[in-house]
Amino acid sequence: SEPFTPRFERAACPKRVAGIPELANARCGYLVVPENRSNDNGRTIRLPVAIIPSVIQPPLPDPVFHLAGGPGGDAIGDAEFLVPAGLNKNRDLIIMAQRGTLDTEPELTCPEIDQFNARSVGLRYDADSTKQLHLAATKACHDRLVRAGIDLSVYNTTENAADFVDLRKVLGIQQWNIYALSYGTDLALTLMREHPEGIRSVIIDSVVPPSVASLGWTWSSVHEAFTNLFAACEDQPACRSTYPDLEDTFARLV
Repeated sequence: SEPFTPRFERAACPKRVAGIPELANARCGYLVVPENRSNDNGRTIRLPVAIIPSVIQPPLPDPVFHLAGGPGGDAIGDAEFLVPAGLNKNRDLIIMAQRGTLDTEPELTCPEIDQFNARSVGLRYDADSTKQLHLAATKACHDRLVRAGIDLSVYNTTENAADFVDLRKVLGIQQWNIYALSYGTDLALTLMREHPEGIRSVIIDSVVPPSVASLGWTWSSVHEAFTNLFAACEDQPACRSTYPDLEDTFARLV
């Protein structure tokens, strides 16, 4: 069979974010791409796109593409801080929700885990019984998605990167600038390595390097930050006398 040709379909902005003032002048639509590029099973996915026009007209020809964090962040909703930050000052700003996230089709959200999170407020923190409930909620979500025919193996950074390349091509853009935040920096670095064609510039903000396995490193980073804080207090007589045994007190209260 012929390989699927990605396409862009004009459509209204997702209802959930339609009222955001920063999207008032946006041109929205969906990128339609194969779910699995290496195994054409005929399934396609639809990824919402918002094109926010440049304040200065006409815009410079190389737009800014935003790569959201998370993984799983609300890309389209990020317009609320991207526009005030001036990312569309003299270039169009293009935002696309990454596969599986909010407003995509399919949307791989997990109400089972949301329900666990609400319940966990009244559960013992870090207890094995709480962990088992969390695992059960995660498995329930996973199993439901698999039963629905979702190929979970292709909701990953490699395919995310290919989606953005397809978006650049179907919009007829020769050169692009990439602004990437948090997990988006991992995605941007992947694009630089795998798809360097047409990349004019890249800003990586709050870097998550591809060499690190997310998301466990966040805990070691937090531990390092708190340890530095406690050590700094211990080194200052005024702090040490005001907050004796700060580290032990913090651990006991948590």
